[in-house]
Amino acid sequence: MSQTIEPDRLSSLEDVELIVDADAHAQASWDDIRAHLDADHRRFERFFERSPAPGTEMNLYHSPTPTYLYEDMAEGDGDPAGLYDDAKLEETAAVTERIGVDAGVVNPTLILNLNFVRERDYAVAIIQGYNDWLVSELDAYDNLVGNLVVAPHDPHRSAEEIDRLADEDDIAGIQLLGTALLPPAGHASYDPIYDAAEANGLPISMHTSGAGMKPFPEQSYWAETYAEDHVTQHPFAHMTNATSLLLQGVPERFPDLTFVFQEAGIGYVPYLLRRLDTAYHEFGAEIPALPNPPREYVDDALYWCTQPLGHTAETPRHLAWLVELIGPGNLMFAADAPHPDFDTPEELFDRVRAYFEADAVRGMMGGNAVEVYDIR
Repeated sequence: MSQTIEPDRLSSLEDVELIVDADAHAQASWDDIRAHLDADHRRFERFFERSPAPGTEMNLYHSPTPTYLYEDMAEGDGDPAGLYDDAKLEETAAVTERIGVDAGVVNPTLILNLNFVRERDYAVAIIQGYNDWLVSELDAYDNLVGNLVVAPHDPHRSAEEIDRLADEDDIAGIQLLGTALLPPAGHASYDPIYDAAEANGLPISMHTSGAGMKPFPEQSYWAETYAEDHVTQHPFAHMTNATSLLLQGVPERFPDLTFVFQEAGIGYVPYLLRRLDTAYHEFGAEIPALPNPPREYVDDALYWCTQPLGHTAETPRHLAWLVELIGPGNLMFAADAPHPDFDTPEELFDRVRAYFEADAVRGMMGGNAVEVYDIR
């Protein structure tokens, strides 16, 4: 009589050796960035000094209504979670530890809308100041690494920025911001960035912003509230950039390069993957850059961060189905700490542990991020 072998399952988060937030955040103020401008870029100090509202005017950023205040999410007096949108690295490191996460991959907050900057040299100045601030600050924290930011306005100087900082111990990847990225990510103009990233063994992270992506889609011009923008911008931007990357053949041109899509959840991913493969089979003559269906490249080169998962406690099986459709090997837990709409590790772990074997769950919770970002 044959004996049934029960699959190896995890019963507790304590069985996960390393939990990684693949999308942590820290706020570098304009003064922080300005203080780290090198001699070639100090002429831009006057841009900061003469602007009455640098947070909006510098980025040419507009929202239909004022972005919501995180204090509105707090219950009772103050912020019960101790989480803030304008957190410095010190607060990010503390919150990361407080919610049970062992390591965080830091992304920017203030400059998420960098792509709205029109002046190319100024965009390069912003990333140089931010990146030097990030490197100087990360040394103090054992549980944080960071993504250096590049300016798509000038791919060649962005490639130089990658080469300049790639060997820094605390730099784990590259942030090519996805909001208002025009042309989209598959365009050949970005090849210098991808070439430098691949040569230095660094993944490309793509983070989007929750509002103001007016160049795409056209219907966003008709959003009357920040809430309407926030619902659509993250996934629509990622769908556009991922489609462009794949159908323009970036994985063929850069076979050792990986991409990580952040802060749009994962609900849109199975729909996107199905439509990509359908387009490939229906319109193959228009896609000469890919000798194989898009899904085959996705499994090797694209990763999806889980936050925000939404309220899934009553329907964990639905989330497990999503994970199965995407593939657990291509998912990374993200908390989005220290923003108040964060996910705790339990939000993912408690939903998937009964449906997937231990190694797959460990991968989602941290192992996949460790491998992609080479976290040591």
